Amino acid sequence: MSSEPRFIVDNMLGTLARWLRMLGYDTVYNRNAEDWEIVRRAELESRYVVTRDRALHHKAIRSGVRSIYIPDTDMATRLAYIALLAGIRLYIDPEKTRCPEDNTPLVKVSRESVRDKVPETVYRLYSDFWICKRCGKVYWVGGHWKMIEEILSKARERLRELKLKLAPR
Repeated sequence: MSSEPRFIVDNMLGTLARWLRMLGYDTVYNRNAEDWEIVRRAELESRYVVTRDRALHHKAIRSGVRSIYIPDTDMATRLAYIALLAGIRLYIDPEKTRCPEDNTPLVKVSRESVRDKVPETVYRLYSDFWICKRCGKVYWVGGHWKMIEEILSKARERLRELKLKLAPR
């Protein structure tokens, strides 16, 4: 079993689930899961519960399950908070990243193998591609990458701030 933290995210945090997957973390997200199902699966699979629901957070803690309550903040702060409490990395490792849609590890593929799966402009502009073997979606480091890097850079800065606040004086 991997020593990397694994997560189960409640139905209020679908976008956060996508981010955790991009960062390479096995993250379960089912918008229809009941609280008891989330706690039980976290317990069975040694996952952190990540939630905006205080009742679910307390239910998980009472069951002996690790839980992270996420305040209503921006994505960078949410990621920094999880990094502080669960030790996640705040950069994308292309060798570990997962499909944001279905949590399947992405596989690097040759440029030629995606020629008919991406727009011609994308094929001309980019040389590195990854594919999800489950859903078939193709990913590349495109224009959205600048926004991703900005959020991760802010998250790293917020993590430094959180650590300074918690440092003994």
